[in-house]
Amino acid sequence: MKQKQCKKVQEVNQVKIEFTNKSITAWGGMACQIGKYLEVIDFRGWVENHFPITETSPFAKGIYEKALGQFLTVLVGGSRFGHLSWWGHGIEAVSKMFDVAWLPCSASTLTRFWGKIKTQGMAEKMGDAGRQLAKTLWEWESIGEDNLNFDSSVLTRYGDQPGAKKGYNPKKHGRNSHHPILAFLGSGYIVNLWNRSGNVSSAHRITEFFDATVASLGSGFRIKRILCDAGFFISRFMAHLEAQKHLYIISAPLSTSSQKRIYQIQDWRRLCWGIEIAEFEMVCGEGPYRDLRRFVVVRQDTGRKPKAAGKQLSLFKELDDCKKYRYSFMVTNDRGLSAEEVWSEYRTRANDENIFKDLKEGYGFSAFSLANFWATEAVMVMNTLVFHNLMHYLNRNILNPKQPQKQLKTLRSQHFILPALLGKSARTWILRLGVQCKKQRGKIRHLLERIIKIPHRLNCNAVALGGS
Repeated sequence: MKQKQCKKVQEVNQVKIEFTNKSITAWGGMACQIGKYLEVIDFRGWVENHFPITETSPFAKGIYEKALGQFLTVLVGGSRFGHLSWWGHGIEAVSKMFDVAWLPCSASTLTRFWGKIKTQGMAEKMGDAGRQLAKTLWEWESIGEDNLNFDSSVLTRYGDQPGAKKGYNPKKHGRNSHHPILAFLGSGYIVNLWNRSGNVSSAHRITEFFDATVASLGSGFRIKRILCDAGFFISRFMAHLEAQKHLYIISAPLSTSSQKRIYQIQDWRRLCWGIEIAEFEMVCGEGPYRDLRRFVVVRQDTGRKPKAAGKQLSLFKELDDCKKYRYSFMVTNDRGLSAEEVWSEYRTRANDENIFKDLKEGYGFSAFSLANFWATEAVMVMNTLVFHNLMHYLNRNILNPKQPQKQLKTLRSQHFILPALLGKSARTWILRLGVQCKKQRGKIRHLLERIIKIPHRLNCNAVALGGS
């Protein structure tokens, strides 16, 4: 027997609640702006030409549709494959705007899709594709020279994933983790990524990673300087850079011998209120890599600079003339820069931490994990070298060309979340955005006009990377 519904339940402040079968989405801004962006640069062609996964079944739904489903999940803030449903309401409107007949609705569709990458060779092909796309994007901006920065991050794992092992984990002591290493350009593009087990150091296989990164940049790109944190203060790596005539600035740890040498400095030079700088040469390294190198040290008075970066000299922290200072310590082979310029140049590396924050909070960098180590690396490559770099280009050149670059979560709230209704006028499909403000309407039209004028297309005629 059909139960009688209470009318009071279906009203809120005398407003009746009903349902509609019309195609409505909360992501109208994403659908129109990102849909147009991917259409203009021909992202579909890039996926179909460069993706290492092939589907031979006549019932297969398509590689591009699944890659797009992953992209949309990231754009709406998803950090799990199960978050695919976050943009699923109004899927007809989203599908129409991205010109696909089907989009995945189940997390298992994506996990099975990425699970097809089972070997290191397939993961390397995915990495080659990501590096090729990154190179294409920064070449679009005519970036012929830039700093090259290296950094690593600990990604805690809560399951029994292959490669997840106990190692250095500052936030979750004793937990298994992965420890990927990344290479950035100073302009913010990510140009290389390797996933690694959690029980390795920051500088594990850094020389091999550096050589692979330089090769991917190509002979026409000039590396201005190499910037790294103290985790990469390895004499073998520094000797490798010196042998190849690369300039570097690397943060140095405050070892016992370094602290004693810093304590002996008498000729501190004042830069500004509360900041002093000095430099000296000291022999460092082990075995054949031992050499005389230039060091720059900056000390900041915590009384005048309470939020000063750096560390105290642990050997002398009780002494009155040391306990009020925090020290930043760097090694460099660049003789053309003054000590102040060395410190200023190294400080540009601080943006790497903002990129990592954006990757983790916006692109699910630490969350998308699979049962296969190489599949996990492939997803990392897709989320960083492909999705992040695509959005970074759009951010720098279209959305915020004259402003500080905004993180994805900010772009999501400012541009992507707009209610929209998909309908028809005669035979023409129309997406009606729920925007009442005339100023905002003008901004959206202006952005779409700028996207249409992008003169570049992804290289769809390149030989597929899966070829032997």
